[in-house]
Amino acid sequence: MNNSFNGLYRSIVLNLKDLYSGEEARAMADRVFEHYLGLSPAKRVLAGSRQVPEDNIPAIQAAVAGLLQQFPLQYVLGKAYFMDLEFDVNPSVLIPRPETEELVSLVLKAYAIPGQASGLRILDIGTGSGCIAIALKRNLPGAQVTAIDISESALEVAAGNAARNQVAVNFAQADILDPAQWPALPYCDLIVSNPPYVTLSEMQYMLPNVLDHEPHAALFVPDNEPLVFYRAIMDFAKNKLAETGSLWFEINEIFGNELRNLAFDQGFSTANIIFDFQGKSRFLQCHK
Repeated sequence: MNNSFNGLYRSIVLNLKDLYSGEEARAMADRVFEHYLGLSPAKRVLAGSRQVPEDNIPAIQAAVAGLLQQFPLQYVLGKAYFMDLEFDVNPSVLIPRPETEELVSLVLKAYAIPGQASGLRILDIGTGSGCIAIALKRNLPGAQVTAIDISESALEVAAGNAARNQVAVNFAQADILDPAQWPALPYCDLIVSNPPYVTLSEMQYMLPNVLDHEPHAALFVPDNEPLVFYRAIMDFAKNKLAETGSLWFEINEIFGNELRNLAFDQGFSTANIIFDFQGKSRFLQCHK
């Protein structure tokens, strides 16, 4: 193997092109070089025929092997980025998505008035990596943020990410589908959730790198109960959300109208569908 910087880069791209497009292969190779060698694409080109340090070769080879097994790049590197923050990720948590960044941006825009978020009580339901809760706390430092998840391993990842990003978030293990656990959860002014919303029948349309490696419990809902988490969270909000509070969801575009009607049936005064950057019905905003 040619272990010069450019030679190794070309070898990685060539191997990855067996599974990925040329553009994807080059982007992955760029990330591998940035992560393991600290080189941007421009610096890698300048390194040219210089030899890659031998100590770095095994880790790079292992990363490429993982990518060839269709492990998501973020799991291979153990890192993902969300709202300009770095997060540790592993197969116990979903990889943060651009759509969820949009959700957080919408919430932050709604609370952009100086001082409006002081003392705001926020609850993130189904926190996973903690990306929503942590990004909200970083941008609304005066808020009190609690985040829950049913998965103990996910909460361990989230707590580590809060420490990494130097924010104080209260994490708790809870199953929002179990009403017996609701009394122990805090009252709040704002609830944010990206719950499982992909139906089992939609699995056939998903890529192997998602389907084979990301946690199914955080992704899928039964075909006969696609709104199960939304219904439970709205029920929870009847008693735990302040009268002036709001509820923000990421949603499955297929069920936008059904969710809006459900919100009205549950007594919310407003329920607005918001489109994502691709023009899909992706978010629901409700007010009591």
